[in-house]
Amino acid sequence: MSKFKMSNGSEGMLRGQAPDAFQKVDPSMPKRSAHDTEFERMAVKPQKTHANSTGFTSQVAELATSGIMEQAITDRLNQTMAEGMEDGYKARMDEESMRPKEVTDAEIDAKEDGGKCDDDDLEVLRARRRQQMKDAHDKRLKYQGLGHGSYDEIAEEEFLKTVTASPRCVVHFYHKMFEKCKVMDMHLGKCAKKFFGTRFVKLDAEKAPFFVEKLMIKTLPCAVVFNDGVAIGRQLGFEGLGGEEFETVQLAWRIKEWTGIEEDFGPEDDIQWN
Repeated sequence: MSKFKMSNGSEGMLRGQAPDAFQKVDPSMPKRSAHDTEFERMAVKPQKTHANSTGFTSQVAELATSGIMEQAITDRLNQTMAEGMEDGYKARMDEESMRPKEVTDAEIDAKEDGGKCDDDDLEVLRARRRQQMKDAHDKRLKYQGLGHGSYDEIAEEEFLKTVTASPRCVVHFYHKMFEKCKVMDMHLGKCAKKFFGTRFVKLDAEKAPFFVEKLMIKTLPCAVVFNDGVAIGRQLGFEGLGGEEFETVQLAWRIKEWTGIEEDFGPEDDIQWN
């Protein structure tokens, strides 16, 4: 077994080797075991410096450690959310670039009237159009079954099933006495009817202590955006919306930037809300 250098520059044997440094000083000392005793393995707690000590120093040390850990967890969550936003945006761009171009009836009619395609090519376009319409119909039926198109309240026990069942989901953590939560409800209700590709729900924060703690929700209203069950963004209050008199499209655009909305639109679009 190799030797190690001590802080004073001298060399000594590893504990448990014979003769060790203690036995060299006093040969009568018993040889130490290579393994710690059960007592030596016990965690050492800070001791009081005197009989009248209140243990305040130890308590402060523990609080400081807890604060550091909590900040580290918060920083890691923020980093994960930022990475999720970036990864989600890249994934959406890749998906859109690989998605076959949608064929419209008007495009088929134009090619047929202009004589730019022979019958075989036209039939290929018609077949693609039929498949696209079927896929869109099947997706809509699936979304309807999951509750898309409505803005419902869920219970805490329904939370995990709700955010994992749909590819995109927005959960509004609210408090029934907060006026700003009522404003957020109004806008999210409009979004639910307009953007069918996203499941919009709300959850009473007072009745969901477990997920409020796990998601570290401290500010209400808070709308958390999920992609396939993973939280990738959150709208805290009216942050970034320019005050309480914001337009619904502004909130929708922020949700879309977190890849929380499937449909295409722009932040300046004049959207007709149902």
